[in-house]
Amino acid sequence: MWWRAAWAGVVLGGLAYAADFCHGLLAAVMLLVSSSMFAWGAAGLAFGFAARDRRSAIGAGVTVLAVATVVYYGIIVVDGHRWRDAVTDGDGFPGASSLVSVLTATAFWTTASVAGGTVLGLLGQAIRRARPTVAALAAGCSFALLAGQGAVAATHVYTLGAAWTWLVEGVTEVLLAAALTATLLGRGPGPSRWWTFAGAAVALLTASYAVWVLLDTIRTAGTLW
Repeated sequence: MWWRAAWAGVVLGGLAYAADFCHGLLAAVMLLVSSSMFAWGAAGLAFGFAARDRRSAIGAGVTVLAVATVVYYGIIVVDGHRWRDAVTDGDGFPGASSLVSVLTATAFWTTASVAGGTVLGLLGQAIRRARPTVAALAAGCSFALLAGQGAVAATHVYTLGAAWTWLVEGVTEVLLAAALTATLLGRGPGPSRWWTFAGAAVALLTASYAVWVLLDTIRTAGTLW
């Protein structure tokens, strides 16, 4: 299970790097499948759900996300053009100080991957093996984690009147998060508590939305990446 998670992390990190160079509709598609919270969260959750026990779930969830993070930033360091050369459009990291910024971001997001992989792995196990009510709550929490970024993107794009492509991408993240978590919940051994799932999903999405608004503010300030 862990080696499969590692290979999935390699693919995810490589695709996330490639997404940085895409434009237009292709950029939106690549963001959806490889460089969004939905894509990364879905990987951790799916491996957690498929694991045979909680320990394996945590290991697989952490592995896929941590490997993806290291691969993504590792390619940036090896490629070099985003930090070695001075730029004027704000899309790179000029000079040695920018290399430090890349390494700092790597450390931060690797730590976040360990925490996120642990949480998502345990949520996947809870959806699969916990009592029906607990499984429904875990599925609702998982939905909120996976859909929060997409919900923020969709509402911000609509407010700013930006390209419809990004509005569709954000809405698609939310819909796919709902479809994935509902599917996993439906595959659990016990009767599914759909109303519990729906209530938890809506309530926790509100909190997730607020957190992502804060993270967007930090990102705009250039503090983390």
